[in-house]
Amino acid sequence: MGVLVAIVLTFVVRRAIKRVLRRVLDLPGSDRGRAEARQGAIASALRGALVGVIWSMAIIFIVGEVGINIGAFVATATVVGGAVAFGAQTMVRDMIAGLFVLAEDQYGVGDEVDLGLASGTVERITLRSVRLRDGFGTAWYVPHGGVARVGNLSKSSVTRLDVEVSRRMPMAAAEAAIEELCTALMELPEMGDLILGAPCLAGVASIADERVVFHVTVASRPGTQDQVTAKWRRLTLEAFEAGRLQAPTKRQREAD
Repeated sequence: MGVLVAIVLTFVVRRAIKRVLRRVLDLPGSDRGRAEARQGAIASALRGALVGVIWSMAIIFIVGEVGINIGAFVATATVVGGAVAFGAQTMVRDMIAGLFVLAEDQYGVGDEVDLGLASGTVERITLRSVRLRDGFGTAWYVPHGGVARVGNLSKSSVTRLDVEVSRRMPMAAAEAAIEELCTALMELPEMGDLILGAPCLAGVASIADERVVFHVTVASRPGTQDQVTAKWRRLTLEAFEAGRLQAPTKRQREAD
């Protein structure tokens, strides 16, 4: 009877874990392959833990039904289990932290991350640790429990685009010209693979004697900041050459 109950509970637990994780982790717009990898890792860990508990209880029940005194076995197992748990507390901490890393999708394979202890590209992630490859080719193995902070550079990035104009230029004209530059940047064919949205004119960043610095930001793909900045500077130079923007004169720069 105990074996039959254990088999039924094992089947129910496996199906329940699969359905619950599918609802919780399968978020709209998420990477399908990445979501399935997270579900598989978490489901494997939860199934192993719950099935182990179920069959341990089933074995204890069966042994008791046979007529064997299990009191001594339970006491011994308790002492041994306590010793093992004390010795493996670091591993348990790493595995619990790994569950949260996978559940919250803090980082995955292919992401560029900074974990404080090491930084690089995630090559492999398990329930206990993550393997990174830095720019020098060194492989770093970082346990999840030792990570105090996570910086994921692959989620999104912001490129800062500043424009420095003469203070004598009317503010309305300067802002209108910069808005035109933002539109022109969006219309460049190559920008479709580099930026994730329209540039935003944040306003005046600073004022220094005869110059005014306007602050512009744009959401860009990780690692493309230099390319976006180069295109922006080219458009800015063309605006100066066409007279749409007024640059501080050389005398004004030397005076600063």
